[in-house]
Amino acid sequence: MGKQFQHVRGMPDILPEQQAAFRYVLDTFRKLADASGYEKIDLPLVEDKGVFVRGVGTDTDIVDKEMYVFEDRSGNEIALRPEPTAGVVRAYIEHGMASRPQPVRLQVEGPMFRYDRPQAGRQRQFNQIGVEVIGDASPSVDAQLITLALRIYRMLGLRNVSLQLNSLGDKEDRKAYHKALVEYLNEHKKDLGEVDQGRLETNPLRVLDSKDPSTKCVVAGAPQILNYLSEESKAHFNAVIEYLDKVGVEYVLNPQLVRGLDYYTHTVFEFYGEREGAQSSLGGGGRYNDLVKELGGTQTPAAGFGIGVERVILELKEEGVEIPEKQPVHVYVASLGEPARLVAFDMIEKLLDAGVGAVGSVDKDGIGPQLERANKLGLPYALIIGQKEVQDETVILRDMKSGAQEMIPFKSVVKELQHRFKS
Repeated sequence: MGKQFQHVRGMPDILPEQQAAFRYVLDTFRKLADASGYEKIDLPLVEDKGVFVRGVGTDTDIVDKEMYVFEDRSGNEIALRPEPTAGVVRAYIEHGMASRPQPVRLQVEGPMFRYDRPQAGRQRQFNQIGVEVIGDASPSVDAQLITLALRIYRMLGLRNVSLQLNSLGDKEDRKAYHKALVEYLNEHKKDLGEVDQGRLETNPLRVLDSKDPSTKCVVAGAPQILNYLSEESKAHFNAVIEYLDKVGVEYVLNPQLVRGLDYYTHTVFEFYGEREGAQSSLGGGGRYNDLVKELGGTQTPAAGFGIGVERVILELKEEGVEIPEKQPVHVYVASLGEPARLVAFDMIEKLLDAGVGAVGSVDKDGIGPQLERANKLGLPYALIIGQKEVQDETVILRDMKSGAQEMIPFKSVVKELQHRFKS
């Protein structure tokens, strides 16, 4: 016996029995994003490494530790996408979307890749949904992004999603805050965790959202960035809060919230579920007004959010939300005898052409095993065709739940089933 292969660690299969949950999340997202004016964009799974190095930041965990990078046959350094925003901005610039009516509203979905320690809610290949708004600096955009994300969670059936907010201000605000933060952290350097002592040298803001208990104690007394915002930045953030207050959105101001990517400016936000631990975050986002310029375009304001599909599915289970099961197959066509099998084959094709989902095993088993299979599939109806039915040009329509049966002429079967499933 040859080697039995398994999936690459952290890159699991999504099995047929898991598909209903994924479909439910994706369909809900698409419906709400469409209704809010977001056009779909599909991005390649790989980008030039520089897109993420320049966009996400050289001193982030994603670029330093988690990004899958390789050389193609031409010697180019290519990276599997760890997040979609930098790729969306690259596409915005490359395809001249600045000439379109602004803002450009885009929705994106698909797999992302980060080399991390696999655990529930954190895989090396995971799926993300999200939207981006490019070309509008208004604080109302920030608020609308937050309310759209909350609407998605609500429409999925989640009732216990909490929101945390912060503002990182602009570059000048960050410089002033950076200086004060570094001074404070250096005074307490010996009390920081080992990893965070390294971050203090490379990316001090990342120390703020450390999960290390000793670091968290130090951070609790750190200067707060909200005290270092310019009047303009304060006005922007206050306006975002006003919009959220107007529609009754509950939130917690968290001055330690910085998120893990360097491109964020001004508003940042994160959504949390009921599950305990580091994987309780369901998604988040914020404003990134400098990223378009950073990737070679002109200065253009932008904002967006991303939601982790697998984490949302775990949260749906945690809250006991029942995933609606769609049944695309409606009819099992059972047959017995050579002429009946040919008629059954033709009947399945006619039903599928008419938009009625149908399956059948037309060249094996008796009627009993075929009906048992229909039962296991949970199908509402079965069509039974034997030698007598072929001669009479009829079929037996069986209600699989009640067991009731009726005879229907061949020529009426398709219209009858179309009518029943429309009803």
